[in-house]
Amino acid sequence: MNEETTVLQENEFTKGRIIKSTGGLYSVEAFDNDGRIYECRAKGAFRREKVTPLTGDIVKFRNVDETTGFIVEICERKNSLIRPAAANIDMLVLVCAAAHPDPDLFIIDKLTAIAEFNGIDVYLVINKCDIKNAEELENIYSSAGFKVAALSASHPEKYASELECIREALRGKINFFSGASGVGKSSLLNALYPSFSQETGEISRKISRGKHTTRVTELFKIDRDTYIGDTPGFSMVDVVGFNLLTLDGLLDSFPDIKKHAGSCRYTDCTHTCEDGCGVVEAVSDGTIQTSRHESYTRLYRELKEANNKWK
Repeated sequence: MNEETTVLQENEFTKGRIIKSTGGLYSVEAFDNDGRIYECRAKGAFRREKVTPLTGDIVKFRNVDETTGFIVEICERKNSLIRPAAANIDMLVLVCAAAHPDPDLFIIDKLTAIAEFNGIDVYLVINKCDIKNAEELENIYSSAGFKVAALSASHPEKYASELECIREALRGKINFFSGASGVGKSSLLNALYPSFSQETGEISRKISRGKHTTRVTELFKIDRDTYIGDTPGFSMVDVVGFNLLTLDGLLDSFPDIKKHAGSCRYTDCTHTCEDGCGVVEAVSDGTIQTSRHESYTRLYRELKEANNKWK
């Protein structure tokens, strides 16, 4: 095949991003054609190769007509998750409430660890600060190195600067929101993007659902390069079952703990309970937050048990 033929065939393809996937049908937003959406099927070879296109994937597809196409190639991914079924995630926005419901620190730590392991930035948003002071919770995660915002989404006028900081962090990225039912994800989205939410009513409604009846993963476009992801059940994700985190990668997924691991007496230290462990000593003197180490230890035991079963 000569160079001219190769260029010609390459030009027959259109490049775009999958913004929704359901039942083997993929909605692809073309990078050209003014962002036109094409409903695409995937080539059969993907199934034989056990490759599944995911929401967030950048793909090449062949146009069938002005509204449909056929995916022929999945471009290299930055990352990918089984649950949510998504790729190329830039930011995970973890939303919790200062109270009503009380924050579950283990779930927060589990999700931050999954994000760190998969190269995803984290922004923790503590909502309902008008009900309870969130200073202690904010300190736990800011001292661990995460971006944190404490606010009340129901009073956006009082937290304009915090909301603008969040918007700036999300700009130009693929962002997924996660949080338990009742923490105020819908209110936060309305506060962040009031005109968008009022126009569609869809993004906040879907992301704030308490129960999901479908496993559709969808991206909603905020502006040219900013997307908000909606996915079911991210907060309840099974780390072991979905292989989202490994035992070998656990320490790297807790950077605040890893920072003290080098001062251990033992080369094979688990950093969970050993005398002389630099991590355990840092927990004792308050340098590492106790709740963070408890979550690390719990995940270590879960992953260790899973490893023993697989052997």
